[in-house]
Amino acid sequence: MKITQRIARIAEYFARNPWSILGAAAVLSILALWATLQLPVHTSRQALLPQDTAVAKRFNDFLKNYGAASDLMVVLEGAPRGELESFANELAARLETEPEVGQATSRLDMGFFLNHSYLLMPTETLDKLAEMASPPTLHGETMEVNLRKALSWSQDHPSLGGADTDLQTAEASLNLAAFFLEEWQRWLSSETVPAGLDWSRLLAKNAAMGMSDGYFASRDGRMLFVFVHPENPSGDFEHLGPFVEKVKQVSAALAKQTQAAGRTPPTVGLTGLPALEYEEYVNIRKDMTLVTITSASLVAALILLVVRSVRWAALIFIPMGLGVLWSLGLALFTVGHLNIITAAFIAILFGLGADYGIFTSSRIAEERRAGKPLVKAIGVGIGSSFVAVLTAGGASLLIFSVLASVDFPGFAELGVVAAVGVLMILTSTWMVQPALYALLPPKLKEIDSLAPPPASAAPGNRGGAFPRPVAMALVILAIAGAAFGGWKGFDIDFDYDVLAMLPEDSQAANYQRRMVAESDYQSEVIIFTARDMAEARRITSEAGKLKTIAQAQSLTGLFPVDADERLRKAVSIGEAFARTDYALQVEELGRAGLSSKSFELLKAVLENGAALIDEAQEQAFSAGHTHLVDSLENVREQVLAISARLAADSELGRVRSESFLRALLSGADAGLNIIDIWRQARPLMPEQLPPALRERFFAADGSIAVYAFPAKSVYDPDNLDALIKDVYNISAEATGFPTTHQAFAKAVVASFTHGTQLALALCLLWVMAATHSLRGFALAALPLLIGGGWMLGLMALNGIRYNYANIVALPLVIALAVDYGVWFSYRWSELKHRTPLQVSLAIGKAIGLAAGTSLAGLGAITLASYRGVSSLGLSITIGLLCCLTATLVVAPAIGQLLDSKRKP
Repeated sequence: MKITQRIARIAEYFARNPWSILGAAAVLSILALWATLQLPVHTSRQALLPQDTAVAKRFNDFLKNYGAASDLMVVLEGAPRGELESFANELAARLETEPEVGQATSRLDMGFFLNHSYLLMPTETLDKLAEMASPPTLHGETMEVNLRKALSWSQDHPSLGGADTDLQTAEASLNLAAFFLEEWQRWLSSETVPAGLDWSRLLAKNAAMGMSDGYFASRDGRMLFVFVHPENPSGDFEHLGPFVEKVKQVSAALAKQTQAAGRTPPTVGLTGLPALEYEEYVNIRKDMTLVTITSASLVAALILLVVRSVRWAALIFIPMGLGVLWSLGLALFTVGHLNIITAAFIAILFGLGADYGIFTSSRIAEERRAGKPLVKAIGVGIGSSFVAVLTAGGASLLIFSVLASVDFPGFAELGVVAAVGVLMILTSTWMVQPALYALLPPKLKEIDSLAPPPASAAPGNRGGAFPRPVAMALVILAIAGAAFGGWKGFDIDFDYDVLAMLPEDSQAANYQRRMVAESDYQSEVIIFTARDMAEARRITSEAGKLKTIAQAQSLTGLFPVDADERLRKAVSIGEAFARTDYALQVEELGRAGLSSKSFELLKAVLENGAALIDEAQEQAFSAGHTHLVDSLENVREQVLAISARLAADSELGRVRSESFLRALLSGADAGLNIIDIWRQARPLMPEQLPPALRERFFAADGSIAVYAFPAKSVYDPDNLDALIKDVYNISAEATGFPTTHQAFAKAVVASFTHGTQLALALCLLWVMAATHSLRGFALAALPLLIGGGWMLGLMALNGIRYNYANIVALPLVIALAVDYGVWFSYRWSELKHRTPLQVSLAIGKAIGLAAGTSLAGLGAITLASYRGVSSLGLSITIGLLCCLTATLVVAPAIGQLLDSKRKP
């Protein structure tokens, strides 16, 4: 007995016992609904990564020891600097009290760093301080007298080449000079007089913290960043969501209170990986809820519109819906969860699953029109369509099964869920539809909408076929276009920027890009872990020299190799300074201020200073000290800029310079107080660090973290590859988002290439085995291959790039569109007495409706705000339209050329 006859008998049995079958389906559906409700959704990006790789293990080990690898960054801007600082401090204090927040840091305690500055400053500076502890007294000499001495020396000075100064001391002195000159320029150019000297900027060069007065700021100081660490480091939304929402809530409440108090609240934005993942999941969840409901509604409405029968629409939609439900229930026992990719696939299953019900119900309708009794028509319709539906469904099943074998878990889990979904929809179609059809048969006048017209009503052969030259030209052009498209498809770029997948108005993506461009911070940070302080020092030193690293952040400066010697010097310097009269000298200079005569002398000293620097540059260049030449040039440019400003507005320059002098004297007084504290200096231990520093840089297992901020965007593959190469040359144990992102990108691209090639090969082999003839295989496979080639060509010509979401579009199009060619091939064999165009017209409604249901669901996806999802919908829509056109227009010409003896 042929397989079609066996299937027909089984279908007739289902049709004769509808209540038993539907009862069994109801029980399965209840169990599937229960399992679906237990199904967890893993929303973390980590859930998409292979967990058995070295990169993932290193990252997970870091999370275990340190907590979250990336902080949520609250960005503050749009208010005066004082308001920004006040708001940042208050926000951090309030967040610290919230249970969802582990730590909030608006600034570092610069007092701690200043009190321990003897550990951070160059040893040459300490030696200079030691020398200054017993200087010749300047008591009684005025500013004017000292400036006259400086001017006289600048006009008649000994040869600079005879100075006995080593390079390190010279470099340190130049850095100090550059710092004071930059601060002087800040005093001259600011709209309002600055509050004080930014000593932290000088200190940060040695501490490698990149701060402004202890605050984390953009390079221009107009943006401040508050770093917020979650209490629970999990990336799953059940923890991430409340954390981000709490930060938003506290920030909004504080902004409202600030405005009510009559002050200017800053603009508050969130970025960093937690904010990006939060936005990603919220938008995907919102889009998928909308898309699933919309696609299901559109599919049902389209079916109802085309077939014009509620019963017929139910016969297609109910088995498909039950199959989707069963597949969700089985996901609990296969992959055990859904991720953001598999959750998004449900909308696509609605369109794919409807195809099988459309094809089987249209064949049942044909048998009923031929006069067969209802049960017999159901059996014959299901039996005669079984091989075609099995061929199409089996091809889709194979394609998704191939995806299940790739290394990238995001695609592998999609393959499992999709393969089970196809299997369940096929099972539901063959089991539930016969029983449901027997109970709710559409009226005979309602079943004509998808049925082919009788042969006698069709036009003659002359009007039902292409002229042979036209058919040949059409096929050649179609294949040539597909070949061109396939060739162009190799040139389609892959967009590695995950930020580009977020909505266009994404706050997190916008601020992340601005942070990369305007600051030395970004959330995509490289993390080194050292076994001991010696290794941490090596890593910090080597990372700081890399062009691919903007800033290496560590605490090694507080634990130098010569810490004991520095401590001894600091105590000695503190005791020596206590015996000087520097405090009295500072007080006297402050009372005197900067007179007009002193100001004129100061300008003259500056003018002569430029010539002195030129002379020093020539000697440094002759000695081959190019780095020193650059430092001298920096100081020279600062001197010239200050001279120009003083000449442009002399009185304002004098007033501002006097204000700067008083700030220097105030700083000197504060410095004397700090040096006095050094008298009680003790060895520094990690447990004495402020909690914010200790928890960030030291783990319970004794390891020490060093953070390196990339100099350029990690979403550019060339930048990323160069960065990771440099990083692994420093330490093979490096981790952080850039390392996992590179592994993620490579896994995605490799899985796509491997999966697509293998899926297409298996699909074609399956169709070849199922069709049993070269002609049948050509009619089934060529529309798919031609449509796929056109799809790639259109994507390339329209500048559509692959991304992490739409890269799976091609294998999905193969799985979704293989039905069209297979159905055409089988119906071509059945409708032997029809011309090529008559066959196309006869089955065009069924294939068109099948494609329409998929396009209805995918059309909804293209409207998603999350651009990763919408780009997937757009790419698949292009592919399905190309395959549908190839099936209904090109396939008849292919059949005509391969079956020239066919007669109507």
